[in-house]
Amino acid sequence: MSSEKILVVDDELFVRELLLEFLSTQGYEVILADSGEKAVQMMSIQTADVILLDLKMSGMDGIEALKQIKKTAPDAIAIIMTGYPTIESSIEALRYGACDYVIKPFKLNDLKSSIENAFQEHKLRTEIGKLRNRITELEAKLHRVTDSHNITGLSE
Repeated sequence: MSSEKILVVDDELFVRELLLEFLSTQGYEVILADSGEKAVQMMSIQTADVILLDLKMSGMDGIEALKQIKKTAPDAIAIIMTGYPTIESSIEALRYGACDYVIKPFKLNDLKSSIENAFQEHKLRTEIGKLRNRITELEAKLHRVTDSHNITGLSE
């Protein structure tokens, strides 16, 4: 079983169940939430690498949920799903960190491609973060060696 975890957030039970069944058969660990509020709460307890997030939900909409989730899980990659696409909402979704904008009804294979791309982006961001940390460590080590050499050089 894959360790890749997906949070599916949709207020429609049919969509949640469909995606749970489909994504589970693809080897993903799937977590479900029926509202933006629950998604935010769940992501503060356990994180998912990719979030499928419905745009239009009662209560907290998908964009507001995305904003809140990014505060506690900045590395999570979101895909916005909507049956009511507009240019404005797609721009807003991308502005707040969504990597894709999928229009309902979607074909499962198209969604699968979008999810695979999201996981690839997540892996790349993780790798970049590790490389940045390693560079910082090496720079600090270089400064220590340089400082040590300069001190030794002064005392001779």
